[in-house]
Amino acid sequence: MYYRDGMYSMRARIGVIAPLDDQVEYAFNKYAPAGVSFDSTRLSFPGPTPEGLIYLSDQLEEAAKMYAKKRHDVVLFGCTSGSCIKGYGFDKECIQRIERASGWPGLTTSTAVLEAFQALGLSKTVVMTPYPDETNEAEKKFLEDNGLEVTSITGVGFNKVGEFSHPSKYFLYRKAKQLKTEGAEVFFLSCMGLATMELVEILEEDLGMPVITSHQASLWACLRHSRVNDKLPGLGKLFTI
Repeated sequence: MYYRDGMYSMRARIGVIAPLDDQVEYAFNKYAPAGVSFDSTRLSFPGPTPEGLIYLSDQLEEAAKMYAKKRHDVVLFGCTSGSCIKGYGFDKECIQRIERASGWPGLTTSTAVLEAFQALGLSKTVVMTPYPDETNEAEKKFLEDNGLEVTSITGVGFNKVGEFSHPSKYFLYRKAKQLKTEGAEVFFLSCMGLATMELVEILEEDLGMPVITSHQASLWACLRHSRVNDKLPGLGKLFTI
């Protein structure tokens, strides 16, 4: 459906604050339903170490001010590890900072992931990330402190920033197939820097369990918080809810 003039944002206008090396525009603009628009602001990002992620989150309020003068249904901090690196409750702290600075409802990717688990009614997860060990440990603790059971968490080595930092979908798919999934109910592929939307459905079929990815959960939660309830094809069980 084609929307003229401002009607392209008729259903929802969503603000996105994301690391410079993120792939959010591609994922959101390709898969969002008609009538939903996105405005994005980028943050300087030295890399997904705990120190780099704290540096990233320290820029959040200044970036959120960009959205204060125009209506937004929700403003997302689009970074999984960056919104949970300081532990339990840090995602909610980030939301409060966004809301104070922008005047609009806030959301983070880690909050969206927690809401996705809740919506699926499942809590045991195997996790794959591109992060270094210290960041994996922090994310595992965050998930567990929020009531999830992490059967295993595996970093696959792509934890740098820059043009050649992104693994291919083939690489991610093969690595996911190698993981031991016994005891898990959900496969969680973490990081907004990974292009994962096209992997959701095929991984659900081949792993035999629901799949949550950071892009998928973030888009789903942004839409639901904006009261856009489309059930979108090809994006896994989460988008059938």
